[in-house]
Amino acid sequence: MGIISFGEGKFNELFRHFQWGIGVVREPIHAFLDADARPKVEWFAPLDKGRFLADPFGLMRDGRVRVLCEEFDYRTRKGTIVYLEFPIPPGMPQPQPVIRGPFHMSYPYLFEYQGEVYCVPETHHAREVSLYKAEEFPLRWNRAATLIKGIGGLDITIFEHSDRWWLACTDFDRGPETDLLVWHAPSPLGPWTPHPRNPVKRDIGSARSAGTPFRHKGNLYRPAQDCSKRYGGRIVLNRITRLTPTEFQEEPAAVVEPYSEGPYPDGIHTLSAAGDYTLVDGYRLTFIKSAFRNAVRRDYQGYRASVGAFIHKG
Repeated sequence: MGIISFGEGKFNELFRHFQWGIGVVREPIHAFLDADARPKVEWFAPLDKGRFLADPFGLMRDGRVRVLCEEFDYRTRKGTIVYLEFPIPPGMPQPQPVIRGPFHMSYPYLFEYQGEVYCVPETHHAREVSLYKAEEFPLRWNRAATLIKGIGGLDITIFEHSDRWWLACTDFDRGPETDLLVWHAPSPLGPWTPHPRNPVKRDIGSARSAGTPFRHKGNLYRPAQDCSKRYGGRIVLNRITRLTPTEFQEEPAAVVEPYSEGPYPDGIHTLSAAGDYTLVDGYRLTFIKSAFRNAVRRDYQGYRASVGAFIHKG
Protein backbone atom coordinates (compact mmCIF):
# COMPACT_ATOMS: atom_id res chain seq x y z
CA MET A 1 0.00 0.00 0.00
CA GLY A 2 1.24 3.46 -0.88
CA ILE A 3 1.27 6.59 1.22
CA ILE A 4 -1.74 8.88 0.74
CA SER A 5 -0.47 12.16 -0.75
CA PHE A 6 -2.01 15.53 0.00
CA GLY A 7 -0.90 17.70 -2.90
CA GLU A 8 -2.45 20.80 -4.42
CA GLY A 9 -5.08 18.80 -6.33
CA LYS A 10 -6.30 17.07 -3.19
CA PHE A 11 -6.30 20.34 -1.25
CA ASN A 12 -8.49 21.97 -3.93
CA GLU A 13 -10.86 18.98 -3.97
CA LEU A 14 -11.35 19.27 -0.22
CA PHE A 15 -11.31 23.02 0.39
CA ARG A 16 -11.78 24.99 -2.86
CA HIS A 17 -15.07 24.34 -4.64
CA PHE A 18 -16.91 25.84 -7.60
CA GLN A 19 -19.77 28.17 -6.70
CA TRP A 20 -21.36 29.12 -10.04
CA GLY A 21 -23.96 31.76 -10.75
CA ILE A 22 -25.82 33.00 -13.83
CA GLY A 23 -26.62 36.49 -15.06
CA VAL A 24 -28.17 38.55 -17.84
CA VAL A 25 -26.60 41.22 -20.04
CA ARG A 26 -29.03 43.69 -21.68
CA GLU A 27 -27.00 43.69 -24.89
CA PRO A 28 -26.76 41.29 -27.87
CA ILE A 29 -24.10 38.62 -27.86
CA HIS A 30 -22.05 40.30 -30.60
CA ALA A 31 -21.28 43.13 -28.15
CA PHE A 32 -18.65 40.80 -26.69
CA LEU A 33 -16.67 40.98 -29.93
CA ASP A 34 -15.59 44.51 -28.99
CA ALA A 35 -12.33 44.22 -27.07
CA ASP A 36 -13.03 47.48 -25.21
CA ALA A 37 -16.58 46.56 -24.20
CA ARG A 38 -17.43 45.21 -20.78
CA PRO A 39 -21.22 44.73 -20.76
CA LYS A 40 -22.84 44.93 -17.33
CA VAL A 41 -24.13 41.65 -15.86
CA GLU A 42 -27.24 41.52 -13.69
CA TRP A 43 -26.71 38.38 -11.62
CA PHE A 44 -29.52 36.18 -10.34
CA ALA A 45 -29.62 35.74 -6.58
CA PRO A 46 -27.31 32.88 -5.52
CA LEU A 47 -28.63 29.63 -4.13
CA ASP A 48 -27.42 28.29 -0.80
CA LYS A 49 -23.80 27.16 -0.74
CA GLY A 50 -24.65 23.53 -1.35
CA ARG A 51 -26.24 24.31 -4.75
CA PHE A 52 -25.49 26.47 -7.73
CA LEU A 53 -26.79 27.52 -11.17
CA ALA A 54 -24.75 27.35 -14.39
CA ASP A 55 -25.01 26.84 -18.18
CA PRO A 56 -27.84 29.32 -18.93
CA PHE A 57 -29.75 29.25 -22.24
CA GLY A 58 -32.88 31.18 -23.03
CA LEU A 59 -35.50 32.47 -25.44
CA MET A 60 -37.25 35.83 -25.43
CA ARG A 61 -41.01 35.58 -24.92
CA ASP A 62 -43.41 38.49 -24.23
CA GLY A 63 -40.60 40.81 -23.17
CA ARG A 64 -39.11 38.30 -20.74
CA VAL A 65 -36.11 36.01 -21.04
CA ARG A 66 -37.22 32.43 -20.36
CA VAL A 67 -34.10 30.73 -19.01
CA LEU A 68 -33.18 27.08 -18.69
CA CYS A 69 -30.00 26.19 -16.81
CA GLU A 70 -28.34 23.54 -14.70
CA GLU A 71 -28.96 23.38 -10.97
CA PHE A 72 -26.23 21.34 -9.29
CA ASP A 73 -26.48 19.96 -5.76
CA TYR A 74 -23.20 19.01 -4.06
CA ARG A 75 -25.05 16.67 -1.70
CA THR A 76 -26.13 14.39 -4.56
CA ARG A 77 -23.43 15.45 -7.05
CA LYS A 78 -26.17 15.61 -9.67
CA GLY A 79 -27.46 18.34 -11.95
CA THR A 80 -31.05 18.88 -13.09
CA ILE A 81 -32.50 21.31 -15.63
CA VAL A 82 -34.46 24.17 -14.06
CA TYR A 83 -36.38 27.22 -15.26
CA LEU A 84 -36.13 30.90 -14.32
CA GLU A 85 -37.36 34.19 -15.79
CA PHE A 86 -35.80 37.61 -16.22
CA PRO A 87 -36.98 40.04 -14.99
CA ILE A 88 -38.12 37.87 -12.08
CA PRO A 89 -41.93 38.03 -11.63
CA PRO A 90 -43.07 38.84 -8.07
CA GLY A 91 -43.85 35.69 -6.11
CA MET A 92 -42.48 33.30 -8.73
CA PRO A 93 -40.57 30.39 -7.17
CA GLN A 94 -37.00 30.37 -8.42
CA PRO A 95 -35.86 28.03 -9.85
CA GLN A 96 -38.42 25.43 -11.01
CA PRO A 97 -37.29 21.90 -12.07
CA VAL A 98 -38.39 21.08 -15.64
CA ILE A 99 -36.20 18.18 -16.93
CA ARG A 100 -34.95 15.45 -14.64
CA GLY A 101 -33.27 12.12 -15.22
CA PRO A 102 -31.59 9.29 -13.34
CA PHE A 103 -28.21 10.79 -14.21
CA HIS A 104 -26.48 14.17 -14.16
CA MET A 105 -27.88 16.74 -16.63
CA SER A 106 -26.45 20.12 -17.62
CA TYR A 107 -25.96 22.54 -20.55
CA PRO A 108 -29.64 22.66 -21.69
CA TYR A 109 -28.99 23.95 -25.21
CA LEU A 110 -32.15 25.52 -26.69
CA PHE A 111 -33.11 26.02 -30.33
CA GLU A 112 -36.23 26.47 -32.45
CA TYR A 113 -37.19 24.49 -35.54
CA GLN A 114 -40.39 24.68 -37.60
CA GLY A 115 -42.24 26.52 -34.87
CA GLU A 116 -41.26 24.10 -32.09
CA VAL A 117 -38.80 24.52 -29.21
CA TYR A 118 -36.18 21.84 -28.56
CA CYS A 119 -33.58 21.25 -25.87
CA VAL A 120 -30.44 19.11 -26.01
CA PRO A 121 -29.20 18.73 -22.43
CA GLU A 122 -25.82 17.21 -21.71
CA THR A 123 -26.30 13.63 -20.49
CA HIS A 124 -22.83 12.18 -20.98
CA HIS A 125 -23.33 9.48 -18.32
CA ALA A 126 -26.00 7.94 -20.56
CA ARG A 127 -23.50 7.86 -23.47
CA GLU A 128 -25.94 9.36 -25.93
CA VAL A 129 -27.10 12.73 -27.24
CA SER A 130 -30.82 13.09 -26.45
CA LEU A 131 -33.37 15.54 -27.86
CA TYR A 132 -36.26 16.94 -25.81
CA LYS A 133 -39.29 18.73 -27.26
CA ALA A 134 -41.31 21.36 -25.41
CA GLU A 135 -44.95 20.37 -25.07
CA GLU A 136 -45.55 23.62 -23.22
CA PHE A 137 -42.49 25.86 -23.23
CA PRO A 138 -40.78 26.25 -20.84
CA LEU A 139 -42.34 23.98 -18.20
CA ARG A 140 -43.34 20.72 -19.95
CA TRP A 141 -40.89 18.60 -21.94
CA ASN A 142 -40.92 15.15 -23.51
CA ARG A 143 -37.95 13.14 -24.66
CA ALA A 144 -38.31 13.10 -28.45
CA ALA A 145 -35.33 11.20 -29.88
CA THR A 146 -31.78 9.96 -29.52
CA LEU A 147 -29.67 11.93 -31.98
CA ILE A 148 -26.33 10.12 -31.53
CA LYS A 149 -25.61 6.89 -29.65
CA GLY A 150 -22.43 5.66 -28.01
CA ILE A 151 -20.82 9.00 -27.17
CA GLY A 152 -20.45 10.86 -23.87
CA GLY A 153 -21.17 14.21 -25.49
CA LEU A 154 -20.21 17.34 -23.55
CA ASP A 155 -21.76 20.78 -24.13
CA ILE A 156 -23.68 19.78 -27.26
CA THR A 157 -24.29 22.75 -29.54
CA ILE A 158 -26.64 22.65 -32.56
CA PHE A 159 -26.92 25.38 -35.21
CA GLU A 160 -27.82 25.95 -38.87
CA HIS A 161 -25.29 26.98 -41.52
CA SER A 162 -25.29 26.79 -45.33
CA ASP A 163 -28.61 24.89 -45.55
CA ARG A 164 -27.42 22.17 -43.18
CA TRP A 165 -27.58 21.60 -39.45
CA TRP A 166 -24.43 21.12 -37.40
CA LEU A 167 -23.79 19.49 -34.04
CA ALA A 168 -20.57 20.25 -32.17
CA CYS A 169 -19.35 18.78 -28.89
CA THR A 170 -16.46 17.08 -27.17
CA ASP A 171 -16.49 13.55 -25.75
CA PHE A 172 -16.11 12.77 -22.04
CA ASP A 173 -13.98 9.73 -22.90
CA ARG A 174 -11.94 11.37 -25.65
CA GLY A 175 -10.37 14.73 -24.94
CA PRO A 176 -13.22 16.44 -23.04
CA GLU A 177 -11.47 19.83 -23.17
CA THR A 178 -9.38 19.37 -26.31
CA ASP A 179 -11.02 17.36 -29.12
CA LEU A 180 -13.84 19.08 -31.03
CA LEU A 181 -16.19 16.69 -32.84
CA VAL A 182 -18.71 17.74 -35.50
CA TRP A 183 -21.70 16.08 -37.19
CA HIS A 184 -24.02 17.40 -39.91
CA ALA A 185 -27.60 16.62 -40.95
CA PRO A 186 -30.37 17.87 -43.25
CA SER A 187 -32.42 18.80 -40.16
CA PRO A 188 -31.82 18.88 -36.39
CA LEU A 189 -33.86 15.70 -36.17
CA GLY A 190 -31.17 13.87 -38.17
CA PRO A 191 -29.86 11.59 -39.45
CA TRP A 192 -26.50 12.85 -38.21
CA THR A 193 -23.31 12.11 -40.18
CA PRO A 194 -19.91 12.43 -38.49
CA HIS A 195 -17.45 14.83 -40.07
CA PRO A 196 -14.68 12.84 -41.81
CA ARG A 197 -12.00 14.99 -40.14
CA ASN A 198 -13.17 14.31 -36.56
CA PRO A 199 -11.76 15.54 -34.34
CA VAL A 200 -11.84 18.66 -36.51
CA LYS A 201 -9.81 20.53 -33.90
CA ARG A 202 -7.48 19.70 -31.00
CA ASP A 203 -6.91 22.68 -28.73
CA ILE A 204 -7.41 22.97 -24.98
CA GLY A 205 -7.70 26.74 -25.44
CA SER A 206 -10.66 26.90 -27.86
CA ALA A 207 -12.32 23.55 -28.58
CA ARG A 208 -15.03 22.78 -25.99
CA SER A 209 -18.33 24.57 -26.68
CA ALA A 210 -19.34 27.54 -24.53
CA GLY A 211 -22.73 28.73 -25.74
CA THR A 212 -24.70 29.67 -28.85
CA PRO A 213 -23.03 30.28 -32.22
CA PHE A 214 -24.12 33.60 -33.76
CA ARG A 215 -23.78 35.71 -36.89
CA HIS A 216 -22.52 39.27 -37.05
CA LYS A 217 -21.69 41.30 -40.18
CA GLY A 218 -21.78 38.18 -42.33
CA ASN A 219 -19.47 36.11 -40.11
CA LEU A 220 -20.30 33.05 -38.03
CA TYR A 221 -18.87 32.88 -34.51
CA ARG A 222 -18.65 29.94 -32.10
CA PRO A 223 -18.07 30.51 -28.36
CA ALA A 224 -15.59 28.03 -26.87
CA GLN A 225 -13.98 27.42 -23.50
CA ASP A 226 -10.36 28.23 -22.82
CA CYS A 227 -9.29 25.57 -20.30
CA SER A 228 -5.55 26.03 -20.86
CA LYS A 229 -4.99 27.39 -17.34
CA ARG A 230 -8.05 26.04 -15.53
CA TYR A 231 -11.52 24.72 -16.30
CA GLY A 232 -13.80 27.59 -17.27
CA GLY A 233 -10.87 30.00 -17.31
CA ARG A 234 -12.33 32.25 -20.00
CA ILE A 235 -14.25 32.17 -23.31
CA VAL A 236 -12.84 32.48 -26.82
CA LEU A 237 -15.12 33.65 -29.63
CA ASN A 238 -13.98 31.74 -32.71
CA ARG A 239 -14.75 33.00 -36.22
CA ILE A 240 -15.66 30.01 -38.39
CA THR A 241 -14.06 30.52 -41.80
CA ARG A 242 -14.79 27.09 -43.39
CA LEU A 243 -17.55 24.67 -42.49
CA THR A 244 -18.64 22.06 -45.02
CA PRO A 245 -19.27 18.29 -44.87
CA THR A 246 -15.56 17.84 -45.64
CA GLU A 247 -13.87 20.99 -44.22
CA PHE A 248 -13.59 22.85 -40.93
CA GLN A 249 -11.56 25.90 -40.04
CA GLU A 250 -11.91 28.63 -37.42
CA GLU A 251 -9.77 31.33 -35.84
CA PRO A 252 -9.93 33.26 -32.55
CA ALA A 253 -11.63 36.62 -32.90
CA ALA A 254 -12.16 37.82 -29.30
CA VAL A 255 -11.75 36.77 -25.68
CA VAL A 256 -14.22 37.14 -22.80
CA GLU A 257 -12.51 37.21 -19.42
CA PRO A 258 -14.21 36.44 -16.07
CA TYR A 259 -15.97 39.34 -14.36
CA SER A 260 -13.30 39.88 -11.72
CA GLU A 261 -15.14 42.82 -10.16
CA GLY A 262 -18.34 40.84 -9.57
CA PRO A 263 -19.49 38.03 -7.26
CA TYR A 264 -18.03 35.33 -9.56
CA PRO A 265 -14.50 36.52 -10.36
CA ASP A 266 -12.65 33.24 -10.96
CA GLY A 267 -14.10 31.86 -14.18
CA ILE A 268 -16.68 31.94 -16.98
CA HIS A 269 -17.75 29.23 -19.44
CA THR A 270 -21.12 30.05 -21.03
CA LEU A 271 -22.19 32.89 -23.32
CA SER A 272 -25.58 32.42 -24.97
CA ALA A 273 -27.90 34.64 -26.98
CA ALA A 274 -31.53 35.27 -25.98
CA GLY A 275 -32.89 37.75 -28.48
CA ASP A 276 -31.12 41.07 -27.90
CA TYR A 277 -29.99 39.91 -24.46
CA THR A 278 -27.08 37.64 -23.52
CA LEU A 279 -26.86 35.06 -20.74
CA VAL A 280 -23.58 34.37 -18.93
CA ASP A 281 -22.31 32.39 -15.99
CA GLY A 282 -19.34 32.71 -13.68
CA TYR A 283 -17.82 31.06 -10.65
CA ARG A 284 -15.87 31.78 -7.52
CA LEU A 285 -13.78 29.26 -5.62
CA THR A 286 -14.89 28.87 -2.03
CA PHE A 287 -15.30 26.29 0.72
CA ILE A 288 -18.58 24.37 0.54
CA LYS A 289 -19.34 22.03 3.42
CA SER A 290 -21.40 19.48 1.45
CA ALA A 291 -18.68 19.27 -1.23
CA PHE A 292 -16.06 18.70 1.47
CA ARG A 293 -18.13 15.93 3.03
CA ASN A 294 -18.58 14.21 -0.33
CA ALA A 295 -14.85 14.36 -1.07
CA VAL A 296 -14.00 12.88 2.34
CA ARG A 297 -16.62 10.16 1.90
CA ARG A 298 -15.23 9.20 -1.54
CA ASP A 299 -11.68 9.09 -0.16
CA TYR A 300 -12.79 6.90 2.74
CA GLN A 301 -14.66 4.52 0.45
CA GLY A 302 -11.64 4.32 -1.86
CA TYR A 303 -9.35 3.69 1.10
CA ARG A 304 -11.58 0.87 2.40
CA ALA A 305 -11.69 -0.70 -1.06
CA SER A 306 -7.89 -0.57 -1.42
CA VAL A 307 -7.38 -2.06 2.06
CA GLY A 308 -9.87 -4.82 1.28
CA ALA A 309 -8.12 -5.63 -1.99
CA PHE A 310 -4.72 -5.65 -0.22
CA ILE A 311 -5.97 -8.01 2.51
CA HIS A 312 -7.65 -10.29 -0.03
CA LYS A 313 -4.50 -10.39 -2.15
CA GLY A 314 -2.39 -11.15 0.91
